[in-house]
Amino acid sequence: MQNGQSYQRIFVLIIDSLGIGATADANRFESLGADTLGHLGEHFRMRLQLPTFQKLGLGNLHPIMGMPSLANPHATYGQISSISTGLSDRESQWEMMGLATSAEPDIFIDGVPLEIATNFANKAMRPVLSNSLLNIQTALKDYGLEQLATGGLLLATASSSSVWLIAHEHTISVAELKEDCQILRTMLDNSPYTIENINGLLFSGNRPTNFYPQELYKFPLAPPSPTVIDCLLKEGYAVKLIGKSTQFFDLARKEIIGNNKESFVQLQELIDKKFTGVCIAEVGEMEQFGKARNPEGFGTELMRIDHELTKVIDKLQDDDLLIVTGNFGNDPTYPGEKHTREYVPLLVTSPQIKPNISLGGRSFSDIGATILDNYDLENKLLIGNSFLRELFSVYQ
Repeated sequence: MQNGQSYQRIFVLIIDSLGIGATADANRFESLGADTLGHLGEHFRMRLQLPTFQKLGLGNLHPIMGMPSLANPHATYGQISSISTGLSDRESQWEMMGLATSAEPDIFIDGVPLEIATNFANKAMRPVLSNSLLNIQTALKDYGLEQLATGGLLLATASSSSVWLIAHEHTISVAELKEDCQILRTMLDNSPYTIENINGLLFSGNRPTNFYPQELYKFPLAPPSPTVIDCLLKEGYAVKLIGKSTQFFDLARKEIIGNNKESFVQLQELIDKKFTGVCIAEVGEMEQFGKARNPEGFGTELMRIDHELTKVIDKLQDDDLLIVTGNFGNDPTYPGEKHTREYVPLLVTSPQIKPNISLGGRSFSDIGATILDNYDLENKLLIGNSFLRELFSVYQ
């Protein structure tokens, strides 16, 4: 950034599923008329109280009952749309970090292709007892006893781009399950298929009526080329990942992701530490309420996030920047259970920033471009347009 103006630390907080209205291309994603925030407002009416989001300009982007626009929100604000082809956490976070996706991932409707499944069984040295599109409860009900008796592995695919490896906790160790997940991850990465997640799952119980999922281990698809995060690390800047963000960049694999409350505790603790660089945190529990089409649960969790967000803002130092955004819509009143193609908010604040400045329409990639610009790495720019100059133009 010119004139020596920059932030020491940039915190990017991603509020999972916080859509603010259907995008221009919503029809391609079966999302016409979707409006996560608007329909939450209609459901809750005056009960949906989001004072912190309102102060950041969310009501200026999308006023709802109980959250009108403000004359002077303490933030700059705009709305973001995706240039990627999908609606997943991975695609939105990759795009934020400079890597847009142009091809949708594969889905194994008929199970893992036979050749891959056979080769995997040979490498894992365990029989594969099932290989089809199954939900977890059905897999345990139909094959759990056989798995417990033989020590084989259950392969299950999903209507999303995922493959599950399932075994009873008494038949396999955590280390062995992780090793088998990594074997399958490597095989798929070297195949013509693009699969987003390999999930290892242990279950407990001794009969179908009490079989129960226990520990979950995720092995997500790694970025195929360098991202903004790689650029920062190469130049010696710190990169901290919290919550669901730990899944998508293959830095230090963490299989178990904390809940929203735990993620906010980690974020507040991190703000109290000294470092120069970036933190990316995604709080992801609202996705379950969107998928279940549960507006009451969704709005209640959003109000909890609003409360926690106040604590984060109060801890910011003068040379900190906080970017609050979303990843996709997940309208809890919309038919079906898929994510919805929507704009998401871009709410940007810092202790010294002046109020009520619009950043207009942006893409996810503009966040990554702004981060690189801040650390004088704009020559490393992958995609996107920095809005850093707009931020410094609003200081007193």
